[in-house]
Amino acid sequence: MSDANEITRPTKLYISIDNARYNISKIKEFLKDEKIEIMPVIKANGYGTYLNKRLDFLNDFNIVSVATVDEGAFLRNLGYKKDIFILNQPYSDEIDKIIENDLIVGISSDSFLEALGEKSEKIRIHIEIGTGMGRTGIHPKRIDEYIDNVLKYKNIIIDGIYTHLSSADIDIEYTKKQLDSFDYAVDRAKKRVDTIRYVHSQASTGILNFNEGKYNLVRARSYYVWNISR
Repeated sequence: MSDANEITRPTKLYISIDNARYNISKIKEFLKDEKIEIMPVIKANGYGTYLNKRLDFLNDFNIVSVATVDEGAFLRNLGYKKDIFILNQPYSDEIDKIIENDLIVGISSDSFLEALGEKSEKIRIHIEIGTGMGRTGIHPKRIDEYIDNVLKYKNIIIDGIYTHLSSADIDIEYTKKQLDSFDYAVDRAKKRVDTIRYVHSQASTGILNFNEGKYNLVRARSYYVWNISR
């Protein structure tokens, strides 16, 4: 049985922060509006780049996203003081850690909403709209009903609304239908709520293929941040 601390490969990965910043500038060239913000996805140790440990780089952004509450807590402990968004709806037993670290959470279930509403502390959420990914998110036609449920709780702030595009790299027509469904939900939400700061749908391939500039935030995977050729 090998030692758990044994180094089995001498491979090292070197990431240039200057090049990463250059790549961010190239991503911005695809966006139609300079006011659109980039929210890098720093999950899974920055997709193996460990950009999640580079506070000097993270501070270039007003908001970053991660997959789990623990990843968000790590960034807080590192010293990142700006907004951190949890892409995947967390578990109810993580709510205290969410509050402690002032994390923004993606949400689409009624039971998790109820659990958040039982707290007295302010909690910011982004409502996830299911437009065709087929995994999570509320149906666009439920947006008014869901907002009604959110507004029952004085401690919950609707900070954003988002969706995931399943086929932005391979199916243009299907993606357009997703965006039409999302537009419906966004329009309904904005008529009901005045606290929405962020609207986002485009991940990396969405940035490249659907860059009409309709929304004010995009999610660039950290893999794309460092993997664009110079």
